[in-house]
Amino acid sequence: MKHDFDVYATAATSRPGEGHGLSALGEVSRNAEEHGFSGLLAFYNHRNLDPWLVASTVMGCTEHLVPLVAAQPYAAPPFTVAQMIYTLTTLHGRRVDLNLITGAAGAELAQVGETLDHDERYRRAVEYVSVIRGLLSEPGPLHHEGGYYRYEGLRINAPLAPSLMPRVFVAGSSPAGLEAARAVADVAITHPEPVAGFAADFAGALAGGPRIGIRVGLVARPTGAQAWAAARETYQDSRASRLTTAVRRRTGSDWSRRLAVLATEGDVYDDVYWTGAYRADKGTLPLLVGDYEAVADYLARYLAAGVRVVLLGNMSTAEDFRHADAVLSLLGRTRSG
Repeated sequence: MKHDFDVYATAATSRPGEGHGLSALGEVSRNAEEHGFSGLLAFYNHRNLDPWLVASTVMGCTEHLVPLVAAQPYAAPPFTVAQMIYTLTTLHGRRVDLNLITGAAGAELAQVGETLDHDERYRRAVEYVSVIRGLLSEPGPLHHEGGYYRYEGLRINAPLAPSLMPRVFVAGSSPAGLEAARAVADVAITHPEPVAGFAADFAGALAGGPRIGIRVGLVARPTGAQAWAAARETYQDSRASRLTTAVRRRTGSDWSRRLAVLATEGDVYDDVYWTGAYRADKGTLPLLVGDYEAVADYLARYLAAGVRVVLLGNMSTAEDFRHADAVLSLLGRTRSG
């Protein structure tokens, strides 16, 4: 059976002293394109490389790959983001997607003096997207008076063609996040719980709304024993990491709190869904672990629940992409673009 869904990988970048960042990013970009991925997610946090420069690099070394750029409203005003989208789209003749985030790390919010509470940040994000879309689609100057932004006769460029307008991803699983996704998202994205709970909660809440996406990692091998050996060798927890996971049960981030509960109350769910990376404090996403068929079957259950976009983490080498391709080919994936 063929499934119609898009797959994005994650742009692997290095920090100073960790090797040649440009070559690593070029390698993951070319591997993603060669294996038919739709695009690459470029992270935003205070320690990562700037996602817009990462996106520019990705587009410069590929022909079709679409960058999915994490945009944090406190980091850049909406007209700046619209200008960057317009510039990259015009230079490369392809779409630039936007992954709207509102902040899960309390320490980073405090560092920049962010005073809005959780739900207010989502309300601002909805207005943020509205301004960006207006600037990229309206032929005349933008007049906007909202709760967070005011512009009088703002004009940046000619409108983009509809086919080049960014797809907006909204990350979050809280009631405020779901409300924002229903308001402005093309794709609502989350780190999913095991598939039965995910289908009843997140997917159920968005039925009839935007497309649904999940962010997971795959550790798939020809045999289950090989997959579990690789997973447990890579993600070894410790007393310190387990304590960190326990503390996250009280975080303000809905998805992080949910995963922390899963990680402290269990290890493996449904024989495939694994919380090991979260328990080891080496990632914030669940992993699907097993032989190619078992991982493909479990991923197919998410697709049956309504998932149409899959964002894959923990992939940086050609071998990682080969293993992922073995899983995705079993699903008869077709690119929906």
